[in-house]
Amino acid sequence: MIKVIINEQERIWDSSQAGWINGTINELQKAGEPTCVRVLIEYGNINLCLSAGACSKSSGGGRPLNTHEAEMVDYWEQLSVESSPLNGGKLIAFLNQIKTR
Repeated sequence: MIKVIINEQERIWDSSQAGWINGTINELQKAGEPTCVRVLIEYGNINLCLSAGACSKSSGGGRPLNTHEAEMVDYWEQLSVESSPLNGGKLIAFLNQIKTR
């Protein structure tokens, strides 16, 4: 399961959610609202939460990442998903590649 949370709204990810992601991020940014995006990934041996934007800081999961989780974090950083201002296209590119990695 891949869940996307933008501020208080959440959806299970599938490619049909791309419009929701772009629209929600753009509307919040236009309104000057702080925008927090979290991606929860739970499948196979992956149990990971990634965040970008104005999210409250939380400590790490308390365990080292496994190989697959480390690959996900590397790809997230490679795409600069967390860069400001948030870019829905980068987030969608990341989400579209998750299951192929």
